Amino acid sequence: MPELRKYKPDPDFIRIRDFLVDTYAAFDAPVNWGLERWNYARYFVAPMLGSDGTETGTPQGSLDAIQYWEEHLGVWELAGRIVGVANIEHPVEWHPGLGEIFLQRHPEHVGLLDEMLAYSEEHLVDPKKNQVYIVVYEGDAPLVDACRHRGFVKNEERFGYHMEYTIRDLPALHLPDGYTLHTVAEECDVEQRRELFGRSFNHEEPKDWPSAFAYRELQRAPDYHLEHDIFVKAPDGTYAAGGIFWYDEANRVGHLEPLGTHPEHRKRGLARVVLTEGLRKLKEQGATRMPMITPYDSLYESLGFRKMRTYYAWEKAVG
Repeated sequence: MPELRKYKPDPDFIRIRDFLVDTYAAFDAPVNWGLERWNYARYFVAPMLGSDGTETGTPQGSLDAIQYWEEHLGVWELAGRIVGVANIEHPVEWHPGLGEIFLQRHPEHVGLLDEMLAYSEEHLVDPKKNQVYIVVYEGDAPLVDACRHRGFVKNEERFGYHMEYTIRDLPALHLPDGYTLHTVAEECDVEQRRELFGRSFNHEEPKDWPSAFAYRELQRAPDYHLEHDIFVKAPDGTYAAGGIFWYDEANRVGHLEPLGTHPEHRKRGLARVVLTEGLRKLKEQGATRMPMITPYDSLYESLGFRKMRTYYAWEKAVG
């Protein structure tokens, strides 16, 4: 029987990344994280949420958040092989996403789901709300059954979509006059990148932008590549839009995390330009499709993504 053990950052980060790659296409439709989300959670989300965006050097809050994320991971192993992982994504107590659990599973060990949920209810709960919840795709009968068995309830009002872009012929790039396209391999301005991220997600105050440390951590992620970090410069030299692209060579799948446009430069087609350039780079490497998991579909539908399936949050009060 698989045994539960604690996560060991070295070498488990890469071992779990490889487990996610190996199992990504093992189900009728993907149920596990892609490699981009695994990289992004540890190397950007945790250090970003752990600092207030204005600290210099190495913020203690970022280190604490990384440690919290790592210490709450559960790993199941059988004969030296990882066959399951339970994890969170937002390792700070003030974030509304704390309490969301994720189960990365092996197709030969679906029977672990009940044990993995039990672990999550004990270790991954939001301590303020005494609640956990999990995203479940329609048609994922094993996880639906496991959630019902443990008393989770489906929330019909909390839903979103798995969307997908099939990479075929790509449109030509059309930049407005004065705007230019670049990669971080050409110019690595961390201050501009952190501002672009903050403003793209409607945070006006610099204290709410990702810290410089968080961006440097992101660039240390094993699957991050400078030439896949793409941005558009405005005529005045400031950053107007940007996106980071990731490639899973084994599955020929491209990923996008994140994509955003500065409020002062919206409605000029800049996100489409960034997406198209990223898809072009991924296509050259062999990618055939790009999935997107999002509660908001209108932007990505306008960019050419189509809905594949719907997910709902299943919730449980604990304690």
